[in-house]
Amino acid sequence: MAQVDLSDNSELLSAENVARLHQNADTDLQKESIHHTLGPRPTQAAAGDHTHDGSNSVQLLSGQTIIGARSSSRAIMPSIIAALVRLGAIDQSTA
Repeated sequence: MAQVDLSDNSELLSAENVARLHQNADTDLQKESIHHTLGPRPTQAAAGDHTHDGSNSVQLLSGQTIIGARSSSRAIMPSIIAALVRLGAIDQSTA
């Protein structure tokens, strides 16, 4: 494989040279990778139109469990609040 000299920063690389530089990129290998494709996996980037419904990204609240009796909103509310806090919400509710 031919090497590309990057020592002269005053000249832009050609599209061919840029493509050559990216042939061995660590795309999607880890979250710290310099390049990411779009998709739902942990090392991929989310598309701007992702929906969090599980079809094109992780489903919102996936893995969260809400417990309590539906007949009493007071009994179920702490479980709902706890699930939202695990997703980043700040609980400033009062008893």
